Amino acid sequence: MTNNEESIKIDANRRGVPIIREESHKILQQLTEKINPKTILEIGTAVGYSGILMLSSAKDSSLITIEHDINKVEEANRNFKDAGFEDRATVVYGDCMEEVSMMVAGGKYDKYFDMVFLDGPKAQYINMLESLILMTKSGGYIIADNVLFRGYVQHKETMPRRFKTIVKRLEMLFETVKDHPDIESYELIEIEDGILVIKLK
Repeated sequence: MTNNEESIKIDANRRGVPIIREESHKILQQLTEKINPKTILEIGTAVGYSGILMLSSAKDSSLITIEHDINKVEEANRNFKDAGFEDRATVVYGDCMEEVSMMVAGGKYDKYFDMVFLDGPKAQYINMLESLILMTKSGGYIIADNVLFRGYVQHKETMPRRFKTIVKRLEMLFETVKDHPDIESYELIEIEDGILVIKLK
C-alpha cells in the first residue's frame, strides 16, 4: 500500500466513508494482479480508494468508475490526481443503473472491459448483472463485494426487516450465477462481508 492509499484510508475511516475492508483489499489486489486487466469498470467510486488500488496493481490499465455523490466524485478526482492517475481514471457522476444502461445502449462498450468491480448498491447487483456481462470480455471477470451483506444472506434469522429486499436480491444473484450460460465459473470468498468472483466463458 502506498502512502497515498494509506492516507486516503485513514481519512475515510475517520469520516465514516465506506471503503473496501482490509482483507478484501488484499484479495482485490491479488485478483487484479492475476487478471492484469487493461480496462476496468467500477461501480461505486466513493473517494477513489479501491480505484487507486486497482490502477496500482495493473500498471497498464485504465478505469471508468461511476459514483452518484457529487462530493465524492470531486474528492475522488483529487485523489486520482494526487496519485498520478488522472490520465487513467475517468469518474462518471450519475446513478449506476442509468449510466450502465446508457453504456449498453450506446454499444461502444460491448465486450470492452477485462474486469468489473461491483461495489455499489447491493440491491442493484442482480439488476445490473446482464448488462455487466454484455460489457465484459470473454474470459473476463466480474468481482462483487459485500455479497453476504453483514452476514444476513447466510443468517436470515437475525436480519432486520428493513434489509429483506437487499438480502432477497443478493440470493437471486447467487441463484442466477449458478446456472448462467455465459458464466464459466464463480467463487464465493467468505472473508469479511464476502466477495463473489465470476469468470465469464
